Amino acid sequence: MNFFTRLVATALVLGSVFGSVAIAVSASPLQNDSAVAVQSDTAPAESKDTDLENAAGNRPGNNANLGGVPALTDDALSASSEGTVDGGSTPANTDQAIADPTTTEGFGAMSSEGITSVVLLVVGIVCVLGMIILLRLNAFLALILSALIVSLGVGLTQGEDAGSRMNAVVQSFGSSAGGIGIVIAMAAIIGKCMLDSGAADRIVRNSVKLTGEKQASLGLMISGFILAIPVFFDTVFYLLVPLARSLYRRTNQNYLRYLMAIATGGAITHTLVPPTPGPLLVGSILGVEIGTMMWVGTLVAIPSAIVGLIYSVVTDKFMPIEMRSLGGNEDRHSALPEDQLPRFWVALLPVILPVVMIGAGTLASTFADREDLARLQVADITSYPTLATTLASGMISDEEQRQTPASRVINSSRLSDSERQRLMVAANGETEQAEVINILNDVLLDPALYDEQAFIGVALSSVSKSKLNANQLRMKPVDRRRMNRSLLEDAFPELIQKHDWNSGRRQLADRLSLWGNPNFALMIAALCAMLTLKSVRSLSWKSLGDDVEDSLMSGGVIILITAAGGAFGAMLQDTNISDTIREYFSGAAATGTSLLMLGWGIAAVLKVAQGSSTVAMIIGAGMMSAIIGDAKPEFNMVYVATAVGTGSLMGSWMNDSGFWVFTKMGGLTEAESLKSWTPLLIILSLVGLGVTILLSQSLPMLAST
Repeated sequence: MNFFTRLVATALVLGSVFGSVAIAVSASPLQNDSAVAVQSDTAPAESKDTDLENAAGNRPGNNANLGGVPALTDDALSASSEGTVDGGSTPANTDQAIADPTTTEGFGAMSSEGITSVVLLVVGIVCVLGMIILLRLNAFLALILSALIVSLGVGLTQGEDAGSRMNAVVQSFGSSAGGIGIVIAMAAIIGKCMLDSGAADRIVRNSVKLTGEKQASLGLMISGFILAIPVFFDTVFYLLVPLARSLYRRTNQNYLRYLMAIATGGAITHTLVPPTPGPLLVGSILGVEIGTMMWVGTLVAIPSAIVGLIYSVVTDKFMPIEMRSLGGNEDRHSALPEDQLPRFWVALLPVILPVVMIGAGTLASTFADREDLARLQVADITSYPTLATTLASGMISDEEQRQTPASRVINSSRLSDSERQRLMVAANGETEQAEVINILNDVLLDPALYDEQAFIGVALSSVSKSKLNANQLRMKPVDRRRMNRSLLEDAFPELIQKHDWNSGRRQLADRLSLWGNPNFALMIAALCAMLTLKSVRSLSWKSLGDDVEDSLMSGGVIILITAAGGAFGAMLQDTNISDTIREYFSGAAATGTSLLMLGWGIAAVLKVAQGSSTVAMIIGAGMMSAIIGDAKPEFNMVYVATAVGTGSLMGSWMNDSGFWVFTKMGGLTEAESLKSWTPLLIILSLVGLGVTILLSQSLPMLAST
């Protein structure tokens, strides 16, 4: 590919991404009598997820208050139906601003800081694409250098010294490597051992007998579709890539189709179907029951996956790619005849075992979370008159003087004026006490409740400390309520009784936490794959060690590149681009179909800007919650959730860990992924949005009240 061809290809990809987003954004702010406009004034969202979905940008100890991310548990849905709030500072319920039909409000004006964020984002995009596609620089070097350039730009604009910005890059790289290093290393071992032992060949042979060679890609897509519901996309891709490579060895064709089929099934359910964290949190934020989110998300995902598979077939025809070696000595062992292949259940063990382990841990945790044991009960308050007096003492008009736990509670952004008055008057009788408890339970979901100055002198428990050090953006609603309740228990030990967290379900979830950990699960799977290879090939321990070393050498390169991509994404996040996007959409208003397009557009812009689908979903859902407010749309809120979920697929490129997993585990070049992976996710996103709009009109599912 010559210079100009590469330049045109890059321009087309970026043009399609930003063009599609621009169309959705421009079409969104339509208004009519029921339009809602909420001015959002939220705090920076600085921390990011560290899971396998995207390791970009989570640095230890980063626990800043995160605005725009309201947290609602299933038990709090009744409160959310009365007034969904912005978790940062937008008043809840009665204080929420409802736009006058005669008022014309559009997107918020961009501040000078916002313009700076956009400039730094563009600089980062130009740097990484220019170095990789035009200069053909090694991906690791290009990503680290681009991360450093963006980081220095952040330091220049925010008054930080260059040394601290270099440290920020190093910390982000280390955090990203810590999040994905063991998993990728184990996946590399599993992949090589399954190929060399014939386990992948056995699975492929049995699958082809059921589907036929022509339908093999359909089988891979369905496998990815199902497995990505309880397991992160990255893990699913690691586990299924050996099957794609074995299929190519058998058919000597359609390698790209097989890779894209896995990506199609895994990516679409990863963003739409709980209990994967992204859609689970989006459903909680928007007040959607997990069961409704699961079946509607599946309805949206199925046609999207079918179209994605068709696109995979077309792309493979026009851009056939031969399978390449992922490392040295990949063909050290000759192919085995069928009668020497391992048994099917033995061959399947390295794939099924981690899925079962991780899935069991996820389900146990989900059921335990639904108990919501940190939720206050009427009997948990020892004296309601004392409670009212204590909270009234914190009612201070000057925000700078709100430096006590009581002031943080009574001035919470989740409270309306009437609710504040209710808390400052002693509750008499069970009915009034229950009303106070419901209000307080909603306050316990406030992500901005904790302030370091306000809790000076309070002896914090181990629970409070551990939760405060956790990733605040990715924190589940039930954990946020537990954190805030623990903080209040520490501040008012004579007033609020300690809660009991260790129920039977919680103890089961804790026991399965090790077995459900992806790092541990893939370690066990790697051991199974290694023992299978040793047994089938009758290898010595030294020969087995040589095979493992070969796989780790190839896996090490993937770890370096993926971690560098995480550092690059973290530096883009440090530009506060998420706040800029939130600021730009702060005055947006929409209704009906345009509301869905607005949610999709916000998530899409966030995805392109910072790379993580989960972060895009969480922040996008929080913004939509504030925009919608009390004026619920003429369809179920689950469609807003699926619109946000499909938007988070839009525009995956080099700041997304999924891009690098697909590229390096598949043995593709960056340019090949930009022409296959990126358009595939654009298609999944657009089709998902279309299906969401169609279902919202044909099956609105409004509650009959």
